Amino acid sequence: MTERPRKATRLTVSLEEQDYQTLSQIALSRDASVSWVIRQAIRQFIESSSEVHHPFSKPHMPRKDGDV
Repeated sequence: MTERPRKATRLTVSLEEQDYQTLSQIALSRDASVSWVIRQAIRQFIESSSEVHHPFSKPHMPRKDGDV
C-alpha cells in the first residue's frame, strides 16, 4: 500500500546569505535539499518547544469588562 501524500503549505522565507550557505552545505553533506533541511529544523524546533499548542501566542487576558 502506498502512503498518501501530505498536504503542504508553501512558505517564502528570506535568509541572510551566510545562513543560506550553511544550510546548503548541510544539505549537500546529507544528500538532501535545502527545503528538507529546513523542514527538519522546524520539526525539531516544534518538538522541543515547551508550549505544545501555540508557543508564540500571548497568554489569555480577560477583557476589561471582566468577561473571560
